[in-house]
Amino acid sequence: MSAVPDTYLGMPVPESLKQRWRTWEAADWRQQQYLNTNRLYPPDERFNVRLPEGMCERHAENWLGYRNMRFDPVKGDAWPGNAGSPFLFVGTDMEDLREQRRAEWDEKASQRMHQVEQICRGGRGDGCFPRRKTAKVIHLPAARAEAVADAQLAGEAS
Repeated sequence: MSAVPDTYLGMPVPESLKQRWRTWEAADWRQQQYLNTNRLYPPDERFNVRLPEGMCERHAENWLGYRNMRFDPVKGDAWPGNAGSPFLFVGTDMEDLREQRRAEWDEKASQRMHQVEQICRGGRGDGCFPRRKTAKVIHLPAARAEAVADAQLAGEAS
């Protein structure tokens, strides 16, 4: 386990959070401490949160996928990374716009990570805890690529 600091931005870290430093509760506390210093855009905290134990493979993969979505400061795209934005920027402070969008990416990716956790913990997916009845495996017939490739098309008939 990485070392937990005694203070964060000049504030003592509560003992209850020292034991859970890599959880959402501690991330929320760190963001609040950052905002208390009158800075608008806290650093991305989703990278400091560990994958919750007991998640099924599918939801763990989704959780990590949202965590690893990164804002590109060069393109500056709005969430979820589509080109352009419905908002036109008017002004001279592009750095502020980049920070706004980076913070938006962190906030929305964190929300999606929370949502995936809740779905998995609620057992709403196959293989989630608590385990539901396992899904039936359905075997589909083999693809008919050879048959389609060998068949003559109507225009090729001689």
